[in-house]
Amino acid sequence: MRQLTTLLSLCFSTFFVFSLNAQIGCPGCVVNLPADLPADTLLLQDLPDGQKGVAYNQDISFRMPKTTTPVNAIDSITPPGLPISQIEILSIEGVPPGLFWQPNQTIFQTANQTDGCVKFCGTPTQSDSFVMTVKIKATVFFITQEATFPLRIYIAPEVSITEGFTMTDFTGCGSTTVTFTNNVPSGGNPGFSYQWDFGDGTTFEGENPPPHSYDEPGVYPVSYYAKIDTSPFVLASVKVLSVGCSDAFNNPDLYFLVFNPSGEKIFDSSPHVNNTPLPYTWPVNLILDTTLTYTIAVWDEDSGLKGTDDPCGEVTFTVNNSGDTLTSGPLGLILTILHDVKEVFSTDTVYVYAQPAPPSILAPNGLSECVGANTLLLLSSSGVGNQWWLDELPIPNETSFLHNPKQTGHYQVSVTTPDGCSAFSDSVLVEIYPLPDSPLYINVNNSLRLVDTSALPAQYALQWYNGNDPIPGETGFRYCATQSGNYGLLVTDLATGCMSFYSSTVMYDPSFDCTVSAGEVAALVLGILPNPAAEQVQVRWGKPLSNGGSLRLWDAAGRLVKTMPLADGANAHSFDCGDVNVGYYTVEIVTEGFRGIGKLAVMR
Repeated sequence: MRQLTTLLSLCFSTFFVFSLNAQIGCPGCVVNLPADLPADTLLLQDLPDGQKGVAYNQDISFRMPKTTTPVNAIDSITPPGLPISQIEILSIEGVPPGLFWQPNQTIFQTANQTDGCVKFCGTPTQSDSFVMTVKIKATVFFITQEATFPLRIYIAPEVSITEGFTMTDFTGCGSTTVTFTNNVPSGGNPGFSYQWDFGDGTTFEGENPPPHSYDEPGVYPVSYYAKIDTSPFVLASVKVLSVGCSDAFNNPDLYFLVFNPSGEKIFDSSPHVNNTPLPYTWPVNLILDTTLTYTIAVWDEDSGLKGTDDPCGEVTFTVNNSGDTLTSGPLGLILTILHDVKEVFSTDTVYVYAQPAPPSILAPNGLSECVGANTLLLLSSSGVGNQWWLDELPIPNETSFLHNPKQTGHYQVSVTTPDGCSAFSDSVLVEIYPLPDSPLYINVNNSLRLVDTSALPAQYALQWYNGNDPIPGETGFRYCATQSGNYGLLVTDLATGCMSFYSSTVMYDPSFDCTVSAGEVAALVLGILPNPAAEQVQVRWGKPLSNGGSLRLWDAAGRLVKTMPLADGANAHSFDCGDVNVGYYTVEIVTEGFRGIGKLAVMR
């Protein structure tokens, strides 16, 4: 048996991924296996991960082994060559909320079919690593064995991505904690600044905010602003508007120089522009230091030797003077200083839906009944969005606000809102009790006798009937009929209240009188030796039996313990009581025209 269990563990722990109790809306899988697979092999395709809030629809194909040989290849403890005649898929528990499974069939006769598939579909509503429990049953040499195995699936968190940031777990029921990822990271470099507004009155300034919790239902617009100030300041151009110098007959021939604070020349626009028309713009493309003050000196080229050129004026400037008109006497000019600052604005939304209140279950007719009564009714306190569950598994197609339970178990009802939020009721235990066995009786010379007292419930009550009427005081194993009629016997299981009734037509035989008064019975007392007895005991009676009979041993609860035949002419019988429990018993002799009783104590 250990080898069989090992076989099942290895054969199916990574093999069967199905749920008979969650077959909701996942029909129509397609078997798709490699063409060159051996006939007797073990193969299961991988189960892909899913993502919360994203529709999932996957077909998984498999091939079952016909024998234990493929298992022996990976586990030498399992003997090879044993035939696996049947594999049955029983159930799967712990399926991620929102996902459902359905196989193409549930029972496989491996001699004829070993290939199958399963569809796993739905929309996961919860992210986590889930460990599901798969239950299967296999038959090897007419021995069936059930086994349970873990099966893992990862449901990734729900993700929303914008240019500036990404949110994880941005929807929730009742509350949610959102993780933010900055899509414009600084990499540790200066010049980056960030502002976050979480939409609930909370803000954050920094690159990476901590996870943020939303504890109330609502719609929360999240705003993001990133400023990337990493580009240099560049003096792109100089536009001269006017100068304090002139030539005799033409415009001055202008050029200019740029100096840093130490007087070092860092730019020269030469060669000059002949007869410069004003205003005139020179391209520059000079990178500036944000901490320095610079000087621009404008000159008129007169002789070709710069030392004799005429000064036309000079002005000072910083990176903050872009677009300003700078003047010094008659000199006027405008600087274009470029500084590329990138700004990123992004918005997204967090949705927290109202968590429904847990529903309650009402049971107007109670929570227990006997088989066949069909009176139990479970009512959900919610009129819509219901799903009934039995022993933590959804009951297919049971989505009404009421449910008629058909079997014993723990029942729950869940309520799901249009937003996908669910709440579960407490579980209630429904008990549907079996009926006691039918109290069959036989007619022996007008004496109606219960056939099998051992089939009675542990706590019981009997009542004999004549037609539809109970016979007063007749509550024993026997009833003496004094006339023909339809007699019945009702047995009640006192622990559950469940009853069974048996009746038949009895024809009275006037040749026999089964009525025996208490005095007559006392006159026919049996001799029992030894008494108390431990093993062998002998029962004697005064008159030989003319047509044989039977000896019966009844325990103190009225259950038949032994029945032994008696031969014609016998007036004594010995039997072994060593196989019965210590206690008090009634010994009964029954034969034609004779009935005797006695008490026996068994002690050791």
